[in-house]
Amino acid sequence: MVDLKQIKVLAWDIGGTVFNWRGTIQKELETIIKNQQKDLDVFQFASDWRYGMFDMLAKVRSGEIPRMNADEIHRKVLDHVIDSGGILNLTKSERDDLNSVWHRLEAWDDAPAAIERLRDRYTVIPLTVLSWSIGVDCSKFNGISWDGLISCEFLRQYKPDRESYLHAAELLNVSPGEIMMCAAHTSDLMAAKEAGFKTAFVYRELEKARDISNNTFSEEPSVPLEMFDVHGKDFSELVDKLLA
Repeated sequence: MVDLKQIKVLAWDIGGTVFNWRGTIQKELETIIKNQQKDLDVFQFASDWRYGMFDMLAKVRSGEIPRMNADEIHRKVLDHVIDSGGILNLTKSERDDLNSVWHRLEAWDDAPAAIERLRDRYTVIPLTVLSWSIGVDCSKFNGISWDGLISCEFLRQYKPDRESYLHAAELLNVSPGEIMMCAAHTSDLMAAKEAGFKTAFVYRELEKARDISNNTFSEEPSVPLEMFDVHGKDFSELVDKLLA
């Protein structure tokens, strides 16, 4: 069992764990298709956009394509999803505006107060593949305060690469074992665990585990809960355990 007294930093995934990217984007899309009187599978569109970003990011990580941050990748993938779908009719300006939705993602209702409670004991930061500006804008939009913010765009190494976690620990001047990665995604947590981080899983009903080989989705977590040091069915339960 993890000794929480040894944990100095809680590093949070934010896209899906703190901010409800799917709910926010689907709501934005529903407004667009209502105005255009179009029939669009908003769940699939949001999935293609989000996971298309991860697919392109993998090519950045491997050096296959030039380095770009999440904002640039989101914009390129958005063009692909719109053009390949052939349903939405959006100008460049309208596409730019839609892409900006990533900067106003709504937080899960239980997140802001929970994060503030944790800051009384721990250093609490995001560790995210999203751009620094997305992290800042969404946090301000939802009234969330952090002790810092680490975007992988500044590390020049992206999760789930092992070096991204180790570089973050180095910047924070703590050992990997003194950091707990908190996320709703098995892949992030297992990669952090391999780097020596402790792990905390929180359930988010809209977050799914993706099988890259066939682009199918399953419920999170995709491994037994016992694989994580701490877990909670929501932020409130997780925070109670972290502050016990």
